[in-house]
Order: sequence, then C-alpha cells, then structure tokens
Amino acid sequence: MIDSILKYLSLITLAGAAVSFAFGFIKYMDQRNREERTKRFELFHGLMRRVSARGDAAGEGLPLTQQLAAIYELQQFNEYAYASIPILEHLRTSFATSTASAPLLTAIDSTIAKLRQGYKPTL
Repeated sequence: MIDSILKYLSLITLAGAAVSFAFGFIKYMDQRNREERTKRFELFHGLMRRVSARGDAAGEGLPLTQQLAAIYELQQFNEYAYASIPILEHLRTSFATSTASAPLLTAIDSTIAKLRQGYKPTL
C-alpha cells in the first residue's frame, strides 16, 4: 500500500504544482485585464474632459488643437461609443449654434461616424 502511494507521490506533487501554477496564472491575467480596463476608463474620462472643456468667454477653455486631438483620439475607444456618441452629438448641436470652427465640427462628425462604424450595441 505504502509502495503504491510512494510510486505516485511524485506524480501527485507534479499535478498539484501544475494546478497551482494554472490558478496563479489565471488570477494574474484577470488582474492585468482589470488594470488595463481601469487605465482605459481613466484615459477616456480625461479625453471627455478635454473634449467638453470650454469657457464662458472667448479665449477660455482649451486651445482648439488640444480639443481636436482629444476628439480624434476618442475614435480609439469603441467600447465607450455608447457614451461618446450622444455626448458628441450634443456638443455638435451646441457648437453648430455658436461660433465653433469648421475643423472642430469636422472632427466631431468624423469621430461620430468612426464610432458608429465600430459600435456593436449589447442587448
């Protein structure tokens, strides 16, 4: 009896180590994915702050170039299209009635089109 246990002891030890390694690896990958999602979420929020930053008077808010860069960069965040599209449409409407520059309106239109192209709504 003891001989048969000793015979398979190294195999049992190896299997235990393999299970432990697999569990640790899965846990590591899950944690890494969560951290990546958190970073992307923070980047998205930073971009949205820049997109919507404008002052009450002329010359306030972000420079146009920074706002344009932020709007175009939103195209890389398809997973947040459900939030970006309505916000950009609202900004488009409000900018169209103000003295917004043509490049700003073009950037918004281009980004909305790109986000709609890659957006897959979940049911």
